[in-house]
Amino acid sequence: METTKKVKKHHFFGKTFSLITCLIAFGLMITMADLFSSLITVGGFSFTSENISLGEYNVYAVCTSSHQTKVLAIEFSEIIRNQGGAGYLYMNKDSYYIVASIYETEADAKKVLEKLVESKPDAQIEKIVIQPITISSNLSSQEKSTVSASINLFKNIYKKLYDISVSLDTAVVSEVNARLSINEVLSSAQTILSNFNTLFSNNITINLLKLKLSIEDTVKDLNSLVNSSSVFPFTSLVKECYCKVIMNYKNLADQMN
Repeated sequence: METTKKVKKHHFFGKTFSLITCLIAFGLMITMADLFSSLITVGGFSFTSENISLGEYNVYAVCTSSHQTKVLAIEFSEIIRNQGGAGYLYMNKDSYYIVASIYETEADAKKVLEKLVESKPDAQIEKIVIQPITISSNLSSQEKSTVSASINLFKNIYKKLYDISVSLDTAVVSEVNARLSINEVLSSAQTILSNFNTLFSNNITINLLKLKLSIEDTVKDLNSLVNSSSVFPFTSLVKECYCKVIMNYKNLADQMN
């Protein structure tokens, strides 16, 4: 009889131990599922239940020269613009840098610099750092998607305008076709802005408002480019525009940090 009781007792504890083990395993499974469902990374973006984040983005500006006074910088800028460069004035460390073009990789910038220093010995590369952007807000899936597209808009526009400028420089496309392509970029940006305004017409945070204003500035820059009429080569205007887009992006990131 005593032996039977011991067997039953061991059987009871065995069942209890198995049940507890299953419950712990199940609890861990649910915890891990919740963890992975609350953190998803897509295309450089990090989505959590509360935040939308985009990491640091660096570009490299090939500058023909730098000047202490704006008046002198403008004079040299016009020379570069007549030669097909951006001629964009980038203010950094109390100097005006005349940007000829901007590249995504330092290697590409160095290749251009090597050729440029032969005629412009003061030419140099300026690294432009765009800080990480994080927007903290309790957003729906649709709102997160729209905000992500809006933040990524600047980088996408820069890349498209850069490609168009290369096509112009190599005579792959005409100015007419380039303007048509830029008009498509403008239309896409206007659609993203329209979607943004629709979703956040009644409820917008300070950071979302900053994002909205930066997109509006970029749309204005694109619209000016499409309708531009200038003595400077059109490829120069395209380069100048993508410099403005990059700076809109940088200024936005600076404001959010």
